[in-house]
Amino acid sequence: RRALGAAAHVSWTSAAPPASRPSFFHASAAAAAARDPKQMPVIREGAKITPKPRGIEPPPTAAEYNAKTQPNFGSGGGGMSPFTPTSQLRKRKTYQKRMKFLMQTLEVEKMREIAKTSPVVPFRPGDVIRVKVEVLENRRRANDFIGICIARVNRGMGSSFTLRSVVANQPIERTFPTYSPTIKEFEIIERRKVRRAKLYYLRDKPLRYSRFEGM
Repeated sequence: RRALGAAAHVSWTSAAPPASRPSFFHASAAAAAARDPKQMPVIREGAKITPKPRGIEPPPTAAEYNAKTQPNFGSGGGGMSPFTPTSQLRKRKTYQKRMKFLMQTLEVEKMREIAKTSPVVPFRPGDVIRVKVEVLENRRRANDFIGICIARVNRGMGSSFTLRSVVANQPIERTFPTYSPTIKEFEIIERRKVRRAKLYYLRDKPLRYSRFEGM
C-alpha cells in the first residue's frame, strides 16, 4: 500500500498535465496573478454610483420630520422645544427622555454648524480620497494622506471614516473623525465599483487591490 501510494503521488506531481490538477494549485506566480484583476474597476463618468455618496449634513430629527409630514403633530403635547421648562410642558416626560432629547438637539445643531464650513464633500466607501490634516503636535503643519475609503461610521459627532493605503509595500490604515476641525482639504481622486459598505475584505487581498494610480 505504501509503495502504491508513493507511486500515485509521484505520478500526480510529475507526469499529470496541469489541466488535471486541482483548481487551487498554481503552476507559477505569474499564473496566480493573472487570475485576478490588478486593481478594482473604476466608475466611469456618467455611470450610476452605488451606493450613493453622502455628505456630512445630518438627517432631520424625528420631531422635524413629523412636523413637516403630519399637520396635527404637536396637538397632543408632543413636539415642544427641548428647552421648555418642566412646568410648562403639556405632556410630562421623564428626566432621562428629556436629557436624551436635549443632547440629541445640541448634537444636531453642532453638526450642522460644522457642515457649513467643513471641506468634506459627499463620499462613499470605495472612493480614493486625499485628506490634508493639520497635526497639532507638529506645530500645526498639514500632512497629506491618500487612500481608499474602506469604511464609514455614522455616529453623530463620533462619525469617522477609514482610509487604506500602501506605503513601502506595507498596508496602512488611518481613521479620521468626520467632523474634526483639523481636516483642511478633502478631495476625491477617483471612484471605484463596490457592492458593500465595508471593504474589510481588502485586508485579505494582495496589496495591488489597495493601490491606485500614482503610487
